[in-house]
Amino acid sequence: MSEKIVVIGGVAAGATAAAKARRTLESAEITLIEKGNFISYANCGLPYHVSGIIKKRNALLLHTPRTFGRRFKADVKINTEALSINPDEKYVNIRDEEDEYKIDYDKLIIANGAISIIPPIKGIENVNYFSMRTVDDMDNVKKHIEETAPETAVVIGGGYIGIETAEALMHCGLKVTVIEAADHIIPVFPPEVTLRIKDTMTAAGVEVLEKSLVTELKKENGKIKVKLNNGQSLNTDLLMLCTGVKPDTGLAKTAGVKTGTAGGIVVNEKMETSAKDIYAAGDVTEKISRISGASFLLPLAGPANRQGRVAGCNAAGGNLIFPNVVGTSIVGFEDACVAHTGLTYEEALKQGFDADFIYTEDAHRVTYYPDPKYIFLKLVFDRKTSKILGATASGTDGVARRIDILSTAIYAGLTVYDLENLETCYAPQYGAPKDNVNIAGFVASNRLRKIGFGITPQEFLQLPKDIQLIDVRTRIEFKIEKLDNAVNLYVNELRDKLDKIDASKPVYIYCTVGFRGFIALRILRQLGYEAYNILGGIEAVKRLKKI
Repeated sequence: MSEKIVVIGGVAAGATAAAKARRTLESAEITLIEKGNFISYANCGLPYHVSGIIKKRNALLLHTPRTFGRRFKADVKINTEALSINPDEKYVNIRDEEDEYKIDYDKLIIANGAISIIPPIKGIENVNYFSMRTVDDMDNVKKHIEETAPETAVVIGGGYIGIETAEALMHCGLKVTVIEAADHIIPVFPPEVTLRIKDTMTAAGVEVLEKSLVTELKKENGKIKVKLNNGQSLNTDLLMLCTGVKPDTGLAKTAGVKTGTAGGIVVNEKMETSAKDIYAAGDVTEKISRISGASFLLPLAGPANRQGRVAGCNAAGGNLIFPNVVGTSIVGFEDACVAHTGLTYEEALKQGFDADFIYTEDAHRVTYYPDPKYIFLKLVFDRKTSKILGATASGTDGVARRIDILSTAIYAGLTVYDLENLETCYAPQYGAPKDNVNIAGFVASNRLRKIGFGITPQEFLQLPKDIQLIDVRTRIEFKIEKLDNAVNLYVNELRDKLDKIDASKPVYIYCTVGFRGFIALRILRQLGYEAYNILGGIEAVKRLKKI
């Protein structure tokens, strides 16, 4: 008798699971149940078709039900909803456009993903709003723009999808406002790093309202009136709701499948749930941090795809393991982007690590080659073990590459000392002999060796105003901008001007990004001065002052 494998849900996890199950067991009877019209599409690309960057809609449709069914010999049921699961008798109650019936299974994979979070805003049920999660959502937004020619748009939510949707609507010629309730946009990233995105959005004409909560929505004179908690009101032609997602666990609960403290289905390394012969994968599940062992939610396509592959293989009799996640992501607006991997500094502290961090800002390739782009990097590490815990970077070119390297380093359990000697590609047009990740390793390692004597911008901003502060940049740089109460002593002339420094008091040093400051620090420390270098230099201090 053939093994009956039923997969609930398509897209990243479900379609991948069904395909891997077929590659693992040719004799299996595979049924894929999808509530919507589409089973395999690039949901991360939806905003870019709305904007016109991706010209052809079909480019986003990776498989139709027919092509998927033929290639993987699967019975694909679209517009079909799974209503409940009976784990004892091993069947799923389903409903299509014509009837309600049940389908038996030997192995079941739950991959029905996540559902949008609809905030409890007064009047939200009375206004027309759009989302950007499915092909239908994308089609509805495009149709609305083509038919009504809106001039303004409000995007509620400044996370990944909110930022990408704002960019898409801007390219459609709309005046866009993004409203974020948290202290800053992309709240899962450190605020000093996300400033690059905010500044780029503002320069492009997108208004960004942070620390702003929408309290009421209502129709008024053919527009939607958006009221905020600070008393401000906005009128808009188009309203987008991008307020995040949560695991769609309702179906799993009908089978008594265990859910965890983060709100998703609990699975083991084989993607098995608490119910016999039932697997789960994708956004509906909780993930386990490879760094801390904590459970959390990570609704991203990459982990969903890999989990689906493991679930499909094991449901078909294979033996694959999903080895937990680091948590790596990137989001961009125009030419600016911000990427993150692992834990933030605050998360590391909450999870019991003896965490510390450093800042660096360096060009993505040698500066003598034309048009170098600078990358601002925050590296988080553990003082006791020296292991890398997380990193966030912003810039334009080269950001993704550095965070990918650091994600791999975290996965492998490397330390900041390993970063000092990590080998990366170098040619003038691609990189530098000392890559950004090497430099981050130098700074962090020097901090652990207690020879760097760096203080964070946060620590510097808490110091009294009357400290001895030295700017070691050139006179021209100093004339253009400086920190309050600073004295300019250029690093190349520092040894000749020691009489300008009070040896009885601590001396705090800064340059543009920290490197020349470190050179000055080493000179002064070896001459007996109590000197400290501001990590990240004046650029990092400026970022902190803006948040």
